[in-house]
Amino acid sequence: MRLPDQVPIRCAGLQLSRRRAMTESDDVYRELGAVLEQAGLAEHALFLNWGYQDLAASPLNASESQRQLVLQLVGDTRINGRQVLDVGCGRGGAAALLLETFTPVSITGIDLSPGNIAFCRQRHPHPRLRFRVADACQLPQADASVDVVLNIESSGAYEQITHFWRETWRVLKPGGDFLYADLFTAESLNDVFHALTTLGFEMSVQRSISREVLAARRQNSDRLVQRLVATQHNGLSDQQLRDYFALPGSAVFNAMESGRVEYYILRLHKPLHTTTVNTLPKELEVRLMQRAARLAAAVEGRSEATSADYFPLQAPSADAEINVFALPYAGGGASIYREWGRDAHWPSHWRFCALQLPGRENRIDEAGCSDMHELVASLAEQIAPYADRPWALVGCSLGCKVAYELARWFATRQQSPRLLFLMACPAPHIPITHRLSQLDERRFAAEVERLGGTPKAVMRDEEMMRTVGKALRADCALAENYVATDLPPLPIPIVLVQAEDDALVSTEQIAAWRQHFSAPVSMMTVQGGHFFLRQHRVALELRLVNALSPWIEPTEKQKWFPFALPQKAHSVICFHHAGGSAASWREWLEPARQAGLLFCPIELPGHGTRFAESCIGQLDKLLDELSALIAQVPHPVTLMGHSLGALIVFALAQRLPTEWIDGVIVSARRPPQQATSLPWRHEMSDEALMAELGSLGGTPASVMAQPELLSLFLPVLRADFSLTERYVLDGCVPHRTLPLMILGGESDKEVPINKLEAWRQWGNEKSEYHLLQGDHFFLHQHKMAVVARIKNWLAEMQGSSLKSRPEVEKIN
Repeated sequence: MRLPDQVPIRCAGLQLSRRRAMTESDDVYRELGAVLEQAGLAEHALFLNWGYQDLAASPLNASESQRQLVLQLVGDTRINGRQVLDVGCGRGGAAALLLETFTPVSITGIDLSPGNIAFCRQRHPHPRLRFRVADACQLPQADASVDVVLNIESSGAYEQITHFWRETWRVLKPGGDFLYADLFTAESLNDVFHALTTLGFEMSVQRSISREVLAARRQNSDRLVQRLVATQHNGLSDQQLRDYFALPGSAVFNAMESGRVEYYILRLHKPLHTTTVNTLPKELEVRLMQRAARLAAAVEGRSEATSADYFPLQAPSADAEINVFALPYAGGGASIYREWGRDAHWPSHWRFCALQLPGRENRIDEAGCSDMHELVASLAEQIAPYADRPWALVGCSLGCKVAYELARWFATRQQSPRLLFLMACPAPHIPITHRLSQLDERRFAAEVERLGGTPKAVMRDEEMMRTVGKALRADCALAENYVATDLPPLPIPIVLVQAEDDALVSTEQIAAWRQHFSAPVSMMTVQGGHFFLRQHRVALELRLVNALSPWIEPTEKQKWFPFALPQKAHSVICFHHAGGSAASWREWLEPARQAGLLFCPIELPGHGTRFAESCIGQLDKLLDELSALIAQVPHPVTLMGHSLGALIVFALAQRLPTEWIDGVIVSARRPPQQATSLPWRHEMSDEALMAELGSLGGTPASVMAQPELLSLFLPVLRADFSLTERYVLDGCVPHRTLPLMILGGESDKEVPINKLEAWRQWGNEKSEYHLLQGDHFFLHQHKMAVVARIKNWLAEMQGSSLKSRPEVEKIN
């Protein structure tokens, strides 16, 4: 068992390093489970909360006090006859207690830990209890489908707390309740209250229960520690166990006892007649993004580095057209970029934001950081509030490797930078063989002087060299201990800059960066040696501006591709079914990324994020706009469509040059030569159309049950049905065969197998045909298998290095 070695942050009863939590994907609850198993407490430790002890009541044991905390949070909220969602359900204690105490229709518990969910399913079998692995910031529940959302001591681990609150609003029915309990710093409370009420929640209870929680922790701590000390065999001390479980004497406990942090329960209500969530002010969003850092500082009893400490020259702005974040070379500070972003050639609405790393210049009193994961996590917290807008990274030497890891961190969250501008650095998989960090002072100084880049005045001043050398030595250790892992290449464009006479980095080492990126890579060569940054500042800035300009919003492309722009050839452009939106493909993005594919869902006018626009009612007009759009993206591409989307991709492929297309994937649509039989759905009455939708499936029950949502949804659906039902194949125009993948559902009554078969006449010798189990919306049941098959198919056609892993599921 490994104890956390960083700032302890309590996450559902477990101290957890904030840095580790943000940068590692291992299941931390296995660590907790191992401790409880050794002590024989696993079966009894169903609750992972702090507990509640009424100061005037008889002492409760640990389990009773934890049950009492849940009941205090629920209070007089109605649970009977309602659907409950427990977000961050841990080991299922709260869900089981609600089922035991009340009579809800159902309770669903979600947790990001597969270990927790496996335990819950085994320990709490009940027809009204369900458990699933899911992310609190991307809840799988349908809109307006839940009556009560419960969240206890879990939100401190969420990177984007406002996303969770918005998701809670989305899944709650009008009139639903949000029961929320967690630790907050005193300074963040007002921001939390302000944000929740601004979003639209009505707050009925906001109550600090810190004294009662502390009393509960004191009540049973000695017995717990004694039990654990007696049964575990790792030689952990009494104090280490108190720290691990946040018991009296631990940093978290002391912080709450001193008042630096408080435990609050909140009861919030979604008003009956309000369906739209409100927008938060940008500055409030930024402060809330830094809540975890402030909580960590409060727990440790120190002052957290502020945003001004990280950005001493120019701070990023939520209103900037783009924020460019720059990272220095080893030992360097933000001041190496002091002149950047200030001249007339720099666009006025762009921000150049040099990042200050710990241990130098205005942060000289802090220790340098020699751990890449920890450094990336701390920098990501500063960048994250601005990552929903266009942004880019600049790095010099060691700063390039930090920039690369930051890009990877954000790519997993679908918030990739628009560009990496990397100067004078070997590729990240190349290890550092000349190790300086462990040399004595004399030899270290000699090596630093030999490498160059440090002013002679600093080298001659022993005291100054010792001060500056701490950060430089930490940076050397950072570089020496880092080698990039073998991961799929990033679909992010990069510019690589090399110097003609660089004695430290060869042209081959710089060119090797190409293997880590699948988007366009361009090279720039400048005169001079390794430390060319100041000498060629203007030329470098101009090259940066030119490289960034094509990727800046607002662009028409961003409207069409809300999730991911096709930034490289061989992207898969996805078209949704009638009444759908780009979000219909959201759950495909990660499986595709893991397979090395870039899925780019299309948002048609009038749908999803473009709801305020009018739908396009004529297929020819839509195809004109789509043809112009595809002309602007890297070629070739694969076109993929389901139902209505299948018609669109077929007709679009007929217009596009052959060399622009890798393949065309059509799913769940009759072939183009077969006209739609009467009656046409777009001409039906609302009642008849709703009946058709019920039989067809694919429309959320929450939409079907609410007249207000139907009034918004039906016009869009009619426009889509009009496109597909009025289509007639023009026999006078020659149509070419295509590399087709034809997908159908074995039980699809809308497109039976005999109709699907007729697609074969449009396929060439590279075509494939697959039947899958399911009805008209079979496709989304087979994501992993379909993605694997697409990858193999494209690889076979391209004859490229795209060799797939074994198929997850057989689909033929």
